[in-house]
Amino acid sequence: MITVSEIQTKSKRKYIEVLKSELKGEICFPLEIRSNKSLSKDFAKMSKEIADVLGGSKDRKGYGYSVLSETKKTRQHGIQDIPIAIVFDSRADFLKFIGKEKEFRLMIDNYHYIKSKLPQLESCLIANPKVIINNEGLWQDLIKVCLWFLKNFEPHKFYIRELPITVHTKFIEENKSTLRFLLDDLIPEFIKSDENVFEKRFYLKYDQPLVRFRSLDNACWPQINYDDITVTIEQFRHVELSCDRLFIIENKMNFLTFPSVPHSITIWGKGFALELFKNINWLKEKKIFYWSDIDVQGLQMLSQLRSYYPQTKSFLMDMDVLEKYNEFIVPGTPSKIEFLAHLFETEMNLYAHLQNNNLRLEQERIDQAFILNSLQEV
Repeated sequence: MITVSEIQTKSKRKYIEVLKSELKGEICFPLEIRSNKSLSKDFAKMSKEIADVLGGSKDRKGYGYSVLSETKKTRQHGIQDIPIAIVFDSRADFLKFIGKEKEFRLMIDNYHYIKSKLPQLESCLIANPKVIINNEGLWQDLIKVCLWFLKNFEPHKFYIRELPITVHTKFIEENKSTLRFLLDDLIPEFIKSDENVFEKRFYLKYDQPLVRFRSLDNACWPQINYDDITVTIEQFRHVELSCDRLFIIENKMNFLTFPSVPHSITIWGKGFALELFKNINWLKEKKIFYWSDIDVQGLQMLSQLRSYYPQTKSFLMDMDVLEKYNEFIVPGTPSKIEFLAHLFETEMNLYAHLQNNNLRLEQERIDQAFILNSLQEV
């Protein structure tokens, strides 16, 4: 026999369905709650079960569910009035039983307020009434933000906290998920749909990652009196350099001490932050050399970079270098990745050797004389 607690649980599961019906103007009452559990075979226990359900009903409390019973002849207990259905006759009975009267009333008020300001959101809100409920007390400011994006938005002009909207300085940051949900519906033609970061998705300025690079030949930018420059990734995408080659180097000190090379620059790679360099058009035309530790992670990063720029070659990352500096080999960091799609056969063989033996040769172990000599061959 179903219990009062189970009726409560099943009723709460029906809540969203009731909200959607109300917003659509549909009638869903009387509303039946399934109660298809069999009666206890023990008479005393069965009697208590029925008494408990009847005790929590509208007949006894004045609100809540009604119990529909049917007189049946049972095998164990003879003729009994058996509850066959649990029904809420009205919305008021249902809401009071699950304790949602105030929440429902506020939801309806907010729904009509939102619809009066942004009628475009009607279908979206009907399909997602919990959004209305979960943002109680915030709708006035949420609508201010939405209206600004609809009427006054200028891409790439503002950081979040300098948007000319009369909400507190952290409001948008604290409500990004709700605002994304709303703006995706309101301005689908003005979003960068493949971006999940709020600022990028809606073309706002943000604290961009920095790219540090050095000139290895003064001819690369003769008009600038600096050979070590740090810029935002967006500025780096549009930089104009007269160079033919790039050396992307993971270790900071190796980056700083890398020797002069004609028509070349070096970039500090910073490990798996390599994804920053994806889809930079001017890099497609350059010769790219990648130098990292000789370990599984270094070869994973090489494969990653080559997936962006197929012309990428490794620098000082082969079996000969590993053997030459074998006295400096240390334990590496294990990896379960078995195959890297963008490594050459010899590189994949090296990867397997490093993985099977858990080896690492740190790039800073390679002396400057050997680096200079190796540069003659690139």
